[in-house]
Amino acid sequence: MTRASFLTLILTGSLTMPVLADHVELPGMSVSGVAGEAAPYSLPPSTLATADSGELFKKLPGANINQNGPLTSLVQYRGMYADRVNVLVDGLALSAAGPNRMDSPLGYLPSTQLDNISIYRGIAPVSSGIETIGGTVKAESRQAEYGSSDEVEVHGNLNTLYATNGNTRSVGASTSIANQNHRLQLSGSVDRSHDQEFDGGKIRPSEADRDTLGVAYGFRSGQTEYEFDLNHLDTGETGTPALPMDILWIRGETLKTGLKHQLDNGGEITARVHYQDVDHRMDNYSLRARDMMFRYNDADVLAKGFQLGYSQGGWEFGLESDSAEHNSFISDPTNAQFFVNNFNEVERDRLSAFAEWSGELSDKWQMQSGLRLTHVKTDADEVNINNPMAPPMMQMMVMGLKNNFNNADRSQEDTLADIAFTFTRELTTSLDLELGFARKERAPSYQERYLWLPLQATSGLADGRTYVGNINLDPETAHQFEIGLDWHHPRFAISPRVFYHHVDDYIQGTAGGPNGALVFSNVDAKLYGFDTNWLWSVSDQWQLDGTVSYVRGKRRDADDNLYRIAPLTARTQLSYIQPDWRVAAEAVTVARQNQVSSFNDEEETGGYAIFNLSGQYNVNQSLTVQGGVTNLFDRKYRDHLGGYNQAMGNEDIAVGERLPGLGRSFYVGMNLSW
Repeated sequence: MTRASFLTLILTGSLTMPVLADHVELPGMSVSGVAGEAAPYSLPPSTLATADSGELFKKLPGANINQNGPLTSLVQYRGMYADRVNVLVDGLALSAAGPNRMDSPLGYLPSTQLDNISIYRGIAPVSSGIETIGGTVKAESRQAEYGSSDEVEVHGNLNTLYATNGNTRSVGASTSIANQNHRLQLSGSVDRSHDQEFDGGKIRPSEADRDTLGVAYGFRSGQTEYEFDLNHLDTGETGTPALPMDILWIRGETLKTGLKHQLDNGGEITARVHYQDVDHRMDNYSLRARDMMFRYNDADVLAKGFQLGYSQGGWEFGLESDSAEHNSFISDPTNAQFFVNNFNEVERDRLSAFAEWSGELSDKWQMQSGLRLTHVKTDADEVNINNPMAPPMMQMMVMGLKNNFNNADRSQEDTLADIAFTFTRELTTSLDLELGFARKERAPSYQERYLWLPLQATSGLADGRTYVGNINLDPETAHQFEIGLDWHHPRFAISPRVFYHHVDDYIQGTAGGPNGALVFSNVDAKLYGFDTNWLWSVSDQWQLDGTVSYVRGKRRDADDNLYRIAPLTARTQLSYIQPDWRVAAEAVTVARQNQVSSFNDEEETGGYAIFNLSGQYNVNQSLTVQGGVTNLFDRKYRDHLGGYNQAMGNEDIAVGERLPGLGRSFYVGMNLSW
C-alpha cells in the first residue's frame, strides 16, 4: 500500500462500512509496502451539528479555528493562521473581499455542501500551492460524476440540519444529469440562524444569513476532459462580534474553467483559469448598538489567474499566476462630507513555478522533494480622507500620514523560494518513519503593507488594537522540521508528529505607531509542538478514536509569546457501531492557556471539558437520519481563539470581554441521495 492511508482506511471503513456489513471488521494485514498516511489527510465521517465548515475542520490533528463570527472561521494550523495558511476551496485560493476576512475561504462552502475537508499534515508539498508557510487545507464540495453509458442518469443529494442554539436552519441540495460524456449539476444552499446562546445569555450580534448557488458542467471525450464551474455567494446580515463591524452583505461570483488531457506517453497536461468578483458592505450600527459614530465600509475584490501543469511518472511541473485588486472605502451615512479612502486600487500579483519529484530511493526509503520560486508584486494608489469634525491636531496628524503614504514608493517586489523534502521509511511491516525538512516563505499581505491609517483592518487579527502598515516589510522565512511515526495493527493505529518551525522576519505588530497604534514589523519567532491521531477498535462493535494537538509559539527576539495560539486540545470519541446505526460520545478537553502575548494584552483562559453525543441511523441505502447534542452539560467556557467582544449594547457580555463558547444545542438532520 504505497502512501495509502492505513489509519484513514480504518477510520472511514469502520464508520461507513457497517451499513453493508454485519459487524466492524478492520482491514487485514495482507497488504505490503509503506503504510503511511495519505496526503492530504481527510476528515473521518462526522455528523453535522452546525452550518460552519470550520467546526468540522477542528476535528483534524493540529487544526483549530479563529472564530470572529458564526460564518467567519479562520483556519489555524499548528499556530499559523489567516494569510499564512493556503486554504483551497474546490482547488482555488480565494481572495477575501473584506480587509478583516469576514468572507473567509471556508465561508464560501457551507457544511451542508461539503464533501470533504483535508490537510497536508506537517510540511505541505510545493505542488499544493503558493505561499504554504502555514500548510495547505483543501475543502471540496460535492461534485457530480459521469455516467457509465450513453444513457442519461439523474442523481441528487439533499442535506438538512436544524440546531436549537440560535434556531439554526440549513439546507443544501444538488441535482445532476449525466452520461459517460457529459455531466451537468445544479446546487444551492440556505443558512439562517438567530443570535447564538451560552449559559448566561446571548452573543449579540451572532445571527447568520447565507445563500449559495452553483452550476457545474463537465465534458470528456477520449483522453480529454473539460470543466466549467460558476458559483454565487450571497451572505446577508451576519454578526461578527469579535470585529468592529458586522456583515450587511457579501455578494459575488467565482468562475473557473479548465481542461485535463492524458498523453500517450502516460503524462498528463492540466490547464485552468479562474475569475472572482465579490462586493462587501459592513457597518457598525445595524446589528449592534452604535459607537460614537456611524460608519459604513464598502470593500471589493477582483481576482483572476491561471494554472498550467504537467505530470509524468514521479515528476510534476507547474506554472501559476494570480492577481487580486482590493478597495475599501469608509463613509458616514449621516455626514456626506466624511470619507476615508482606506485601500485604493491595491494590487497583489503572484507568478510562480514549481518542480516536484516523488519516488523510491531504495527498497525501504521513499522521498518527495520539490522547489517552488514565486515573484510577488504589490502596489497601491494614493489615498485620501476628509473628516471636518476632527480636532485640528488630529487632522494634522492624519494629513501627515496621508502625505507620507502618497509620497512613498508603494511598489514592492519580493522573490520567494520554497524547498521541501519528505522522507518515508518502512521500519517494520506495521511501523513507518517520516522525516520532513523545508524552507518556506510568505510575502506580506496587503493590509500589512498598505494600512496607512490606524485602524483594525488586520485580516481578522481581532485583538481590539489599531494597526498601521509598513511598506518596507520583508517576507517571512520559516525553516521547518518534522519527525513522525505511523504505527498500525489490525485493531489499533496511531500517527504522532513532532515539529519545529524557526521563523525569521515573522510579521506582527510592535510599538511605535501614531496615537498608540501598533506597526506591522518583522520580528523573529519559533513554533513547536506535536499532534497525533489514533484509533482503537476495542471489539467488533466498540471503537475509540481521537486527536491530541499542542503548539507553542514564542518570540525569539523578545521575552514574549505569539498571539492567539491554540491551547493543548484533545478529542476522544467512543462509538458503538451496528450495521444500520451508530451512536457516539465525544469529550473535548482543552487545557489552560497561560502562554499569552503580553505585547497584545492577551488574556489567559482556563481549561475546560465539554461533552457531545451523536447518532446516525441508515434507513436505507438512500436515506440517513442523524442527530445529537453538543455541550451536553451546558458548560460555560471561554474559547481562547474566540476573540474579544467589540459590540456595544450587549448586557450579557461587556465590550473587551473574551467571547464565551456556545451553550448546549440539540440538532437533527437528514441526508437523502438519489
